[in-house]
Amino acid sequence: MASIKDVAAAAGVSPTTVSHALNNRGRIAEETRVKVLEAATQLGYQANAHAQQLVTRRSRIIAIQMPDVGDEPGPALPLSAYFLELINGAAAASDRAGYALVVTPSGGKATILNSFSIDGAIVVDPQGGEAVFSTGAPVVTVGVPPSTTHHVLAVDNDHAGAARVVLEHFAGLGYRRPALVADDSRRSYVDDVLSGYRAWVAEHGVADTVVTMGSADKDTADDVVAQLREAQVDAVYASSDDLALALLDAASRAGLAIPGELAVASAVDSRSLTLTSPQISATNLFPYLTGSTAAELLIERLDKGSTVVGTRMIPTGFVARASTAALAV
Repeated sequence: MASIKDVAAAAGVSPTTVSHALNNRGRIAEETRVKVLEAATQLGYQANAHAQQLVTRRSRIIAIQMPDVGDEPGPALPLSAYFLELINGAAAASDRAGYALVVTPSGGKATILNSFSIDGAIVVDPQGGEAVFSTGAPVVTVGVPPSTTHHVLAVDNDHAGAARVVLEHFAGLGYRRPALVADDSRRSYVDDVLSGYRAWVAEHGVADTVVTMGSADKDTADDVVAQLREAQVDAVYASSDDLALALLDAASRAGLAIPGELAVASAVDSRSLTLTSPQISATNLFPYLTGSTAAELLIERLDKGSTVVGTRMIPTGFVARASTAALAV
């Protein structure tokens, strides 16, 4: 196995320069840094992680904290393809930069986070009161914290703009009474979807029909579909893929033709939406890119000391499928 002295000899520099180049420390010319990195790669050099931690006083561990999507904070990973893809993206970016990623549940205690000696954290769908904000570690959020006291770097989608795209899609196909069905969580993206919906219907003089759906179980979904029928709704935008799937099933039980009598679209895309009949239209939030971007920004802050705050926007893309086909003339 190659040693740091072997890398130094191959690059024509001192072992100290190799150490500084590999740990992104000291004032080293970029040309020299590249030469060292190339030599280390060619020789297959792998630094001793424990030794690096002792020298740099950093663990090279970052955490990603999942949101609370139920009534109680818990240890379970949310059963959502979106979150899995987001974690995969963050994990890949962390690995490329030589960091380990640990997944922590909603309601994580600051003492637990501190016990890992994490260098920084990604908080998904922040509510503002997460314990990680009190650890002093650098934080990047996926979604904008509602609390104005947390000045962080955030990665987000234009959920309000995406909602407008979907509503224009409905209108262009002849649907005239669109509703929004949203979960009862306090996540910021749901608020953004709601604001986009309400702004659009106000501009177009359309009835504001917002229905809260606290769960995706059969009885709740059947009740929501009954409410939609009573309001003479002909298209619905659901705040998640789970709700969209539940509404599709409930509409089928109620004898509604989709999309003939009710068009259905989801604010979150997932593979499960392509396994239904009809397939469900959805907004692609590009969660893998979102996760990798959040990790890259956090690692840039850790490695280079960046103090930039604000929001990095990830574009969305609407995927039209059979559940929102044009009305028959």
